[in-house]
Amino acid sequence: MTDAPAAALDDNAREPMDDERTAFGAHESPDLLAPAFDDTPRALAPRVQLWWRIGFLLNAVVPSMALGVLTWFAFFDRSVPHTAAAVALPWIIAGLVGLRIPGRRYAAWRYRVTPDALRLDRGVMFRVESVVPYTRIQHVDTEQGPLERMLGLSHVTVHTASGSGSSLTIPGLTPEDGHALREHLAMLAGVVEPL
Repeated sequence: MTDAPAAALDDNAREPMDDERTAFGAHESPDLLAPAFDDTPRALAPRVQLWWRIGFLLNAVVPSMALGVLTWFAFFDRSVPHTAAAVALPWIIAGLVGLRIPGRRYAAWRYRVTPDALRLDRGVMFRVESVVPYTRIQHVDTEQGPLERMLGLSHVTVHTASGSGSSLTIPGLTPEDGHALREHLAMLAGVVEPL
């Protein structure tokens, strides 16, 4: 009776193919590793544009309050129209910038996981191309702020051995993509063993 379940398990098990043995090692299963990343440039999640737009508007809060207070005290007649205009000005500027810049930033952001390094391409006015060899990676974090959680986003921070404060962040990933990228980079860097 005890041999029947063992026979059923043996029928469902399959021997790894030769190309799986060479790609994952003879003792590792391809199903247990992080998904394969190829050398193609990857874009961020499109929702990151909304996150950046909200960030522009939130950055207008302090200048808006400061201009409102300065205008209120600068005009001795305590003119409400002048104060309202001064308070609205940072919001108008942030709104106009927020309409154009996030789309261009999204189009410029790409990352690639190559066989030897993580490559980041970004920047609207000034292009920045970063190459992080896996041998320099110390640890990899996945983070989510409250706004990112609401929008279904996360970001991955790669900490390198280049000195204090040297890290690179890949924003605007879905939580699933962020988790898979973190695990894959940690495995390539030798920080963790494959699952």
